[in-house]
Amino acid sequence: MRSIIFIVIAGFYLTGCATVARGTHDKMVVSTQPNQALVTTDKETKNSKKARQNSPELEPIYYGCPATPCEFKVPRRSEFIMTISKEGYEDVEIGVDSGISKESLNANLAGSTGIGAVTGATVGVAVASISGATAGLGVSTGVAAAAAVALPFVVISTAADGATGALLNIRPNPIVLTLPPDGTEFKPHPKVKEIRDKRAKKRAKKEKRRAAKIKASEQD
Repeated sequence: MRSIIFIVIAGFYLTGCATVARGTHDKMVVSTQPNQALVTTDKETKNSKKARQNSPELEPIYYGCPATPCEFKVPRRSEFIMTISKEGYEDVEIGVDSGISKESLNANLAGSTGIGAVTGATVGVAVASISGATAGLGVSTGVAAAAAVALPFVVISTAADGATGALLNIRPNPIVLTLPPDGTEFKPHPKVKEIRDKRAKKRAKKEKRRAAKIKASEQD
């Protein structure tokens, strides 16, 4: 019986609570005044990447939408620069990334206690039975054993959700923007520079490692 409970709980937690409840994609919502603006990003879609692995000559396809107001799904674990453009107006760049929200983390932790249907008691009760067994809580050994099995998977569940990005939310989102007419000066979105600087650092590190490998091979 214990092995059956273990298998069921293991499958549940390795999947990741938030991954099941929230999914690995978030809905990006963009609204502009005036509307009918084009929304493009520099983030290539997953299907496009797969297709170009087999056919490199294909043109990449990026996340975005043809006219505002619009919405489109992007991976929760994302970092990209969005460009909103419309004839007669200045192009606006917005830096978009992802982060853990209090709500998503709470949802995951709450989900990690919701296996009462499997074990016959909630993990919360079972955990109390372990920590206060000598206090005469009277919880059955089977429930305590289920909690002992379940507790490590709470950690695994959160780790799995972190790997899939299910705990993350796209930010800023939604984007509601009044487009600046041509010739208007406006302050750029600060996150654009942050993302570009981060990318430049990654490229520099990659180039440094490549140069080090070439130098090592030449010395050999």
